[in-house]
Amino acid sequence: MKKKNRRVATGLMRWLFPDVQKSSYEGINQVNIQLIRKVSPLFLGFTIVLLVLYGGYYVLHGSWHSLALNSLVICVSIFVFVFVISGRWGKDPFAASRKSTAWMMELFYWLFSVWGIVVSWRMYLRGNQMMIMDTVQIGFMLLVCCYPAWGIIRILVSYIALFLLLFQADGSAQINFAVYGMMIFMTCFGVVLRYGMELRNIEMVRDLNRYTQNLQHRSSHDELTGMKNRVALRVDFPNYCRKNVWVVMCDVDHFKRYNDTYGHAVGDEILQTFAEKITDFFGEASTYRYGGDEFLMILEGDSQSEIGSLLMIWADAIRRIRLDTLPEEDDFSCSYGYEEGTPADEQALRRMVVLADEKLYQMKKSRFR
Repeated sequence: MKKKNRRVATGLMRWLFPDVQKSSYEGINQVNIQLIRKVSPLFLGFTIVLLVLYGGYYVLHGSWHSLALNSLVICVSIFVFVFVISGRWGKDPFAASRKSTAWMMELFYWLFSVWGIVVSWRMYLRGNQMMIMDTVQIGFMLLVCCYPAWGIIRILVSYIALFLLLFQADGSAQINFAVYGMMIFMTCFGVVLRYGMELRNIEMVRDLNRYTQNLQHRSSHDELTGMKNRVALRVDFPNYCRKNVWVVMCDVDHFKRYNDTYGHAVGDEILQTFAEKITDFFGEASTYRYGGDEFLMILEGDSQSEIGSLLMIWADAIRRIRLDTLPEEDDFSCSYGYEEGTPADEQALRRMVVLADEKLYQMKKSRFR
């Protein structure tokens, strides 16, 4: 029995005080902003039309509808404020992460709640139903996601404030406490349920986006070295067309010997170290593992002498690599070939890759006859 009660208490605490990550909090704020931006102009137009109709009726028939007229004036003022602020939110890409956004939403709630309390109190004094207060609370429950514990506190404070006004008037003699309590409970439950559902939706979308990004990354990046692969190269081809580029193809000298002599684990370490030197020297954006021990770099601009000097400096850095898994006397080196041009289209760029690959093997032949 105690374990069951403990589980119930734990579940209730999770509902009231859910653990919300920063990204989820900002996602819920973004949902609130979008809802307010969509709904505020509709409500503003609706209340303006009602204000005109009730204003005309008030002019023709006296003060019988003065309460409705005053209420509509307040509603229009609030919705104008909401409409202006939500428009500014729409132009601010970081609005969801700002504390001022949460404070503005809080201000909207209390403006409408105070209005609902006052109008419901005056309607109660006239013997009418207090529907305005319930409408405000249900409206905010449906439109704005609020952290459950704080949402319940807001609702309780609002209804308690209204009850105190009614109690002061006639001891709240006309209140049906069962209906009053049920409305409070339903509204509080709705706040908890709405927030939990929205939080789960946001977290599900976030996890799905992460999974999709992970799949995209894995499909476009080499698993061993972390470099872009040939799939990414095909995607990037249009970025290099109609630009003066240098296509550089390089590989590790005697890589097969390393694999056969020291094993594939050492071969993988050599490739990872080689790839790290490439990305450190030339960056990650335009460097690719082309296949096996071949790597491709596409460099923009610079003269042939500058590119040649740059590659010589890089090749010298490769020769200074020392791995604990290799004997100190075992030299580590690379070969490369490059082709310069301004490719008009992707086919021309592919041709440059082929020419750079041919020059790579010409260099190897001249060095290792």
